Amino acid sequence: MRNIEMVLFIVNMILLFVCAFLPLPKKVLLQTIGAGISMICAGIQILVEGYRWQNIALYGSALIIGLMAFQSYRVRKSGQPIQKSSISETRTWVKQVFIVLALAVYIGAAAILPTILPVFAFSEPTGSFPVGTTTLFMEDVTRGEPATDDPDDHRRLMVQLWYPAEISSKKPNADYIENVPVMLSGIREAMSLPPFLLSQLRYVKTHAYTDAKISSAQERFPLLLFSPGLTGFRNQNTFQVEELASQGYIVVGIDHPYDAAAVIYPDQTTALLKLEGLSGFEDYKTKMSYWVDDTKFVLDQIEAMSSSAKSGILSGKVDMNQVGVFGHSFGGAAAAQMLMKDSRIQAALNMDGVLYGGSVPERGFNKPYLQMNAAQSIDYEWFAQSLDQAVEATGYDRKHYERFWAESQARRKRAAVGKDAYFVVFDHANHMSFTDFYLFSPLLPPGGAEPRRVQTCINELSIAFFDKYLKGKQEIHMEEFIKDRNNITLQKP
Repeated sequence: MRNIEMVLFIVNMILLFVCAFLPLPKKVLLQTIGAGISMICAGIQILVEGYRWQNIALYGSALIIGLMAFQSYRVRKSGQPIQKSSISETRTWVKQVFIVLALAVYIGAAAILPTILPVFAFSEPTGSFPVGTTTLFMEDVTRGEPATDDPDDHRRLMVQLWYPAEISSKKPNADYIENVPVMLSGIREAMSLPPFLLSQLRYVKTHAYTDAKISSAQERFPLLLFSPGLTGFRNQNTFQVEELASQGYIVVGIDHPYDAAAVIYPDQTTALLKLEGLSGFEDYKTKMSYWVDDTKFVLDQIEAMSSSAKSGILSGKVDMNQVGVFGHSFGGAAAAQMLMKDSRIQAALNMDGVLYGGSVPERGFNKPYLQMNAAQSIDYEWFAQSLDQAVEATGYDRKHYERFWAESQARRKRAAVGKDAYFVVFDHANHMSFTDFYLFSPLLPPGGAEPRRVQTCINELSIAFFDKYLKGKQEIHMEEFIKDRNNITLQKP
């Protein structure tokens, strides 16, 4: 619960207990005052923190106390002796027990709903820099938009920057998600979740300051490019990008249109998710080429913005000799492809992504590469258990998926060749453990993988890897660093 929600809960529970169980002089007046206090507290909470349906039981407390006052008034008007408490007015222990149970269920609902669907807060970044953020619109006029039928449509991208910032109390903390209703419509398509279940996301704030000035503590900062998974969105890993920015990295998150949950452009037009039912390496080859071209285009634009003599947030601030890339799921595969195909990329982190795209060379990437996997994602038994469902959903036969599994494992083995390739397995985790998703509700995470602990470990590994291979901190020994972490295993496929 948020602060005022907690106050509202405590006040209402006290009022319900006092008005229902304690003998009161001038009961009608005091219960009426109690209802008024409850209503005022609810109004303050809504005005300051905002209404959300998960607090409906708390907002209804004023009505319940008001009904108590009305019942007490009826008893007094009827000429019956006024009892010392509302419980004794029922005159039977059955009714007393019923009231106690009803209030217990009501109080439980008032506490549980905002707890299981919380307005959560991200962990405070641990780096020495405050974090700034801003969004940019980029249009590649040399490429058409393959997801639409209009030949005049160009590839239009929204990107978000997180970066080391100057301290400024005048800049507001950025919202986690902008245009939440539109984004939730895309999430509904991806996850079949009714939008109202996640409507509280509109109140989630980040630790980044909107449009803050970039830090002057360093002349230039290393650059990291981030791609989410298919159906994801550019800030789905806020826990990670804010931490990296606080450690002195400029991070650029990319929304890939029609593959992201939703992309909202400055003119308020949208590119909503288009699910295509693709399966296998051949199906995804063309889509991967779009993502790689998107990432190269964004990198070109960032390089131009940094080298430009014109004043701008990135002017002269990007160290193009220290460029890395990372991503989740399909975005992780895109990171691996960028490592192979763009000479500016020096290191790549793939979080639980199958290595779609061009085949991995027999000798590996010959550049620093870190792959994080959930234990479930590389478990053949779990894969085999899901085959029937996959066959029914897509129409492909079991042999198609068996070939896919064999090829995915062969690519992992080739990627592991080389002394600067690391494969880390997270115990008890699953595919979404590498995103913010499990902060949305305590009911979601798999057993044994507490989200914030997993996220802390992901951040520590990410920073160590990029610090070693971009910032040149050779004193970092990745194998030893990994072995010192609980619940993760260094593995050679």
